[in-house]
Amino acid sequence: MAETELPAEKVRIKTSTAGNSNGVTLLELLVVLFIIGLATAMVVFSAGRMRDNSVFREEARNIYLTVKHAREVAILERQDVALKIDEEANRYWLDYGGAKTSEMHVVPKKYPLSGKNLYFFPKGNSSGGLIEIKNEKGQKYAIEVDQVLGTSSIKRL
Repeated sequence: MAETELPAEKVRIKTSTAGNSNGVTLLELLVVLFIIGLATAMVVFSAGRMRDNSVFREEARNIYLTVKHAREVAILERQDVALKIDEEANRYWLDYGGAKTSEMHVVPKKYPLSGKNLYFFPKGNSSGGLIEIKNEKGQKYAIEVDQVLGTSSIKRL
């Protein structure tokens, strides 16, 4: 019997070349990771600034709502109500007369508070005045109280 030899088949194995690749090189992977890291850092930085602006806006709004509340209490309870401001300690509170006061609200030191004490009377009028709060960027909110009507308004300056 004769031995038959099968001819060997040549098998081609694809090798990766620079222009014709199905995979990802390490350099491409590092570039993508760098871009993702850069984008993440930008988002985190922006979120921090947005949070500071939000806290500043909320502090101004709290003062405005406290002023409105003081007028309403003066009318409903038929008694004088004072909004006391301590610029040195950067805080404010309501004084209902006598020994009765509200909790003191302390504003963060980075948002200086300025203004004079405001007095609200049972007929709805007030002593009138202006309270300002500003941030380290120089942005301001002004809460203005009308002397005749006792109404308040808030404006960003």
